Amino acid sequence: MTASSTPSTGLLATAIAALISTAALAAPSTTIVISQVYGGGGNSGATYTHDFVGLHNISNAPVNITGWSLQYAASTSSSWSVTNLSPVSIPAGGYYLVQLASGGTTGGALPTPDATGSSTLSASGGKVALVNSTTLLTAGDFTGTAPTGASIVDFIGYGTTANAYEGAGRAPAPSATNSVQRKDQ
Repeated sequence: MTASSTPSTGLLATAIAALISTAALAAPSTTIVISQVYGGGGNSGATYTHDFVGLHNISNAPVNITGWSLQYAASTSSSWSVTNLSPVSIPAGGYYLVQLASGGTTGGALPTPDATGSSTLSASGGKVALVNSTTLLTAGDFTGTAPTGASIVDFIGYGTTANAYEGAGRAPAPSATNSVQRKDQ
């Protein structure tokens, strides 16, 4: 992520990009992808007070995310929590910040988020899905370790224990100081 590609309208700030580690993640979506996952919010040594997920429109056109959700499950869980996304269009090349729960008061505030939710992300492993509905994911949305549900727009399994992931393998775990970021996104 570069400063020139980050919009200034309250979306994901360039400051976040400077504090992240990179991971090569598969990108089946040609529109909106999960560009960052941070699960250390508020914990001891945390960079930020809240967990967050960053979305990025990699297409050349605005994408309307009305009725979409961000869903999270622990590494081996099949119980998903849902955060409904604001009914907006993410502009071509634009970013969208979803602020989630806090594990304490350590760290700085995030930029103004585009949506907020109460999911508490693990810093050591978990699964995050971008879904084009607000219906909870189920085991039927996965074949083995692969997300196959038609409503799943993008997916990341991170940490060594995530039982589902996209592409060749799991993304590395984030930490209290680093997020996992999709390379070149």
